[in-house]
Amino acid sequence: MALKDIRPALRAFLLGDAGLSAAVGAGRIYPDELPQGVTGDSVVYSEISAIGDHHNEGPSGLAQPRYQFSCWSKTKDGAYALSLLLQGRLDGYRGVMGAGAAAVTVQGVFLDNSRTVRDDAAKLFGRQQDYFIFYEER
Repeated sequence: MALKDIRPALRAFLLGDAGLSAAVGAGRIYPDELPQGVTGDSVVYSEISAIGDHHNEGPSGLAQPRYQFSCWSKTKDGAYALSLLLQGRLDGYRGVMGAGAAAVTVQGVFLDNSRTVRDDAAKLFGRQQDYFIFYEER
């Protein structure tokens, strides 16, 4: 059985939130890095670690990655407001992300850590949040 890739479902889930989608406009939710020249409010997400889950007979089918989400804005208040929208969408979520063959069943999403950052070169303020996402990969 092929393993499920949560990344497309995760992005679709975030864009499916009216408040978050309106805040980032034009789908500015990106994997891994902010494209050069993007200055509007945006979210960047990347997997920073993954823990396997096993029992005596092998893999359990439950994935436990930690994802980092970086909320970027021209102002510190804008980055913080965007991070609150993200937290409202993700923290404590349990259910299905995505649709059709790309659908992933999520057992739980839990905020682990958050911090304020700045990108001096891009002149952007950021708020980063780390989440554990437990999902069925089989």
